[in-house]
Amino acid sequence: MRLARLLLLVSAVQCAIVTLKQGALQGQVLTSRSGRNFIAFQGVPYAAPPLGPLRFRAPQPATGWSGVLNATRYAPRCIQRSVFAKDIHVVGSEDCLYLNVFTPQVDRELDVMVWFHGGGFVSGSGSFYGPEHLLDEDIVLVTVNYRLGPLGFLSTGDDQAPGNFGLKDQSAALRWVQDNIQQFGGNPHSVTLFGESAGGSSVHFHMISPLSRGLFHRGISQSGTALCTWALAPNGTSTHQARKLARLLDCPQQPTAALVECLRTKLAHDIIATDKNFMEWDVDPIIPFKVVVEPAELEGAFLPASPVHLLQETVQTVPWLTGINSGDGALKAAPIYEKSELVADLDKQFDRVAPISLFYKDTSSPDAAVEISHQIRQFYFQDHPIGNTTLHQVVDMYTDSFFLSAADEAVRLQLATTVAAPIYYYYFAYRGRHSFSELFGDPNTDFGVCHADELIYLFPSERIFHNFTFTQEENKMTDILIAMWVNFARTGEPTPPNSWSGAAWLPVTSSDELEYLHIGSPSEIHMKRGLLTQRARFWTSLPLRRYHTAPHDEL
Repeated sequence: MRLARLLLLVSAVQCAIVTLKQGALQGQVLTSRSGRNFIAFQGVPYAAPPLGPLRFRAPQPATGWSGVLNATRYAPRCIQRSVFAKDIHVVGSEDCLYLNVFTPQVDRELDVMVWFHGGGFVSGSGSFYGPEHLLDEDIVLVTVNYRLGPLGFLSTGDDQAPGNFGLKDQSAALRWVQDNIQQFGGNPHSVTLFGESAGGSSVHFHMISPLSRGLFHRGISQSGTALCTWALAPNGTSTHQARKLARLLDCPQQPTAALVECLRTKLAHDIIATDKNFMEWDVDPIIPFKVVVEPAELEGAFLPASPVHLLQETVQTVPWLTGINSGDGALKAAPIYEKSELVADLDKQFDRVAPISLFYKDTSSPDAAVEISHQIRQFYFQDHPIGNTTLHQVVDMYTDSFFLSAADEAVRLQLATTVAAPIYYYYFAYRGRHSFSELFGDPNTDFGVCHADELIYLFPSERIFHNFTFTQEENKMTDILIAMWVNFARTGEPTPPNSWSGAAWLPVTSSDELEYLHIGSPSEIHMKRGLLTQRARFWTSLPLRRYHTAPHDEL
C-alpha cells in the first residue's frame, strides 16, 4: 500500500508541470480534506500588470516568459483595505491579475468551476478560498484575483475611464480559461461560475454582459445578484465619485482626460487610502465605487444597459442557482451592535442614517427619503425604540434590503425571460458552531446565519476561526453542499435523480410563490414555496427608483 501511494505521488509530481502558449508552469502536489492528492498551480498571470498607462484601462493580455515559472505560491492580493478595519491599513499590490488552478490530474477532461470572491468590490482575494474541500471531487477549480476599489471601479462615464475594470478582469480570466484550461485537465465546454456576495453579483453580471457571452455554461450566485443596490451605481453618481477622488488627490476635476491622467501618476496606496473620505456614517456607504452602466457605443463595454433591461432582453440562457442566507444582514448588524453609539444613531437619527446605510440617499429626493425611512422603520420596528431587543429586526432589515429583495426580483425577471434555462433558488438557514458574525462583531452574540456562513462548508475555515474542527453534523453539511454545487457544475441540476438520494431540488416554475430549497440542517432540507414574500414585496413597493435615477450634485 505504501509503495502504491509513493508511486502515485511520484506520478503526480511529474504531472505538476504544464506548458501553455505563454510558457511552462511548475505546480505542486497538495492534499484534499479526505487525503486525496491534487496539483496546485498558484499565481498564474492571466493579464498584464495594470500599471502606469494600463491603470483605469481594460486588461491586456499577459506576456510570455522563458524557462519554467514557479507556480507554487499565491500572488499578492489586489491592493485594498478591509471594509471593517479599525484603521487605514492598505495591503496587497497593484500588480495582481493572477489566478490559481487546482486539478486532480492534468490528463483528464473534467468540469471546471471558476470562483469569484466577495468583499464588496473593495476587498478579498482568490487565495483566501482554499481548494481542499472541493478537490475531494473530480473537478478543476479556478480562483481569481481582480482589481478592487477605485482601481477596479472608478468611472468618468466616458471613454477616458468607462469603469467596470474589475469585472473586465474577470472576463479576461474566463477567456484565459477557455484558451488554457485543457492543459490542466479541464473541459472548456463545461465551465461553471460561482461566487458569493460581490462575487455572486459578478456571476450574475456575467450572465447579462455581452463581453462574457459564450465563456461559461452555468452560474451560481450566493447572496448577491446584479440587482443589489450596493452593487450598481445610480446613473451619474460614478462621475461625482471620480471628481471627489481627484479633488482629494490634488488632481484636476475636469476635463476627464486630465483627471484620469493625473490619477495615473498617484501611488496606488494613496488612492486606496482615500476611502475614509467617502464614508458618511461609520463605514457607510460601504461601497463608494460600484459597477456602472457604460455608454453603449463604447467598444468593449461590459454593461451597455441597465441590468433590468439586459435581464429582460439578453440574459444568457444558462442554468442559474441563487439564494440567500437567513441572516445575511448580520454583515451590517454585527458591527453596528459592537458600538453602542451606532445603535443610538440608528434609533435617534434613523431618517438621516437609513438613506446612507441602505443605499437610497442618491436615488431619492430628501422628502422622498424621509417618507421611505418612515415606512421602513414602521415595517420592522413599529413604535419600538431600536436597541438590544430589536437586534434581529435590524438583521432582517439589512438582509431584506441588501439581499432578499434583489434575489426575489432577479429570479422573477429571469423566470419571465429564460424559460428554457432552469433557476434553482435556496434559503440557507443552518448555523453550526461558528459564524462569520464572529469576525464582523461580538463573537458571543448570536446574529443568526450570517452573510458568508455557507462558505464555512465549501472552503476550509481553519485560518479564520480559532481551534476550528468540524462536528459530525458540520461534516455532513459540507458533504451535502459540495455534492449539490458540484452536481450543478456537472449537469446543470443540483440533485440529479440518478446520483442523489435526498430531497429533490426543483427549479422555480411559479412567479407567484417562488419555489426554493430550505437548507436548515443536514436532516432538514426540503422544498418550500414563497420565500419571505411579504418582506420582499415591501421593498418592491417602496419608491426607491433604483435603476433609472438622477444623482444629487454634491461636488
